[in-house]
Amino acid sequence: MLLLGVLTLLVNSVYGVTQVTSGSFAICVGCSTYMTTVAWPWLTLFGILYFSLFEATFGATPGKVLAGLRVVTVDGRPLDLRAVVIRNLLKPIDYLPILYLLGGAAVMLTANSQRLGDIAARTTVVHRHRALEAGATRSAAPAARRALAAGLLVAVLITIAFDYFGRPPLVVEGLFNEHRLMQPDVTSYQLGGAQWSAGRVSYPFTIYRRTEACTGTLTMSWYGIAGWQLAGSSYVCPS
Repeated sequence: MLLLGVLTLLVNSVYGVTQVTSGSFAICVGCSTYMTTVAWPWLTLFGILYFSLFEATFGATPGKVLAGLRVVTVDGRPLDLRAVVIRNLLKPIDYLPILYLLGGAAVMLTANSQRLGDIAARTTVVHRHRALEAGATRSAAPAARRALAAGLLVAVLITIAFDYFGRPPLVVEGLFNEHRLMQPDVTSYQLGGAQWSAGRVSYPFTIYRRTEACTGTLTMSWYGIAGWQLAGSSYVCPS
């Protein structure tokens, strides 16, 4: 969970948009709290893929490997891809109502220590030395492992590229959600085509206020680990 938490933090930092999580700007300026996050359906899918890909390739996630655990079938058959998918598709249900309480209760009450996903997939998790034989868990062929490594490398490269070229509009959207895009009374906005230079990007924009539309240009600068930040803006309004 620590490793998944770090990966989720990175995904949120690159692909997430700042949203209001509590409070109301209209009631109390500065009382609202915000969180930069990806929509929960995508985070759920990310978590399912994390567990499924590693268990389908190695019969265990990195955390299970470090803890000396393996996913096995309860009847000693080789762990197949279908079982891996089923046990992980049901993982969000096991998490309910919070912190795997439902899944943990199921583990305590079943003879084979199974959460709900394990019951449906006829699998369980055991210490590595208790796996009856090598085929009881899953170990992908070298070609599949190379494919997984290549896929992870591509995902890392895409994420790095998106963090630089794709993140600026998400930062602007976050500023709008925080009521910090030019004026607090901005009701909507439109960005024009990006104009790039080294470490900087500019957008022509239109902001719509309650009674008028204003046009101008905003510039964002790249600060490395700190990411993209608004560097300046100028605009004119009809009035």
